[in-house]
Amino acid sequence: MKNALVLFGFFFLTITFTSCQSEKEKKAELVTNKYIRFIDSVTQKTTADAAANWSTIEKYFEKQSTELNSTIDDLEDTAAFDAKIDSATAKYEAFRNSIRQQKGILKGANLLEK
Repeated sequence: MKNALVLFGFFFLTITFTSCQSEKEKKAELVTNKYIRFIDSVTQKTTADAAANWSTIEKYFEKQSTELNSTIDDLEDTAAFDAKIDSATAKYEAFRNSIRQQKGILKGANLLEK
């Protein structure tokens, strides 16, 4: 009987631990998909629209990035998420660089007009 209780306790702890891991992975999957959808929606905007709202976009990106990093840090194995995150981040950074370049050109043009 004692052995059965110990075995049951061990089984219960194993199930609980496995369940927690899968919950963390589900949350990480949701947050990762939200991050990717955000970046896809931002990069589909015209550069003029994005440049006009860039401070808001940048703040929201920082918020999404922070949430993603804290969620991913809770996982032991992040390999499944790393490729998706890196691809989306590279896409965002390329778009951000084009916006900064356009803003620099516009700023230079405004200085020349004055």
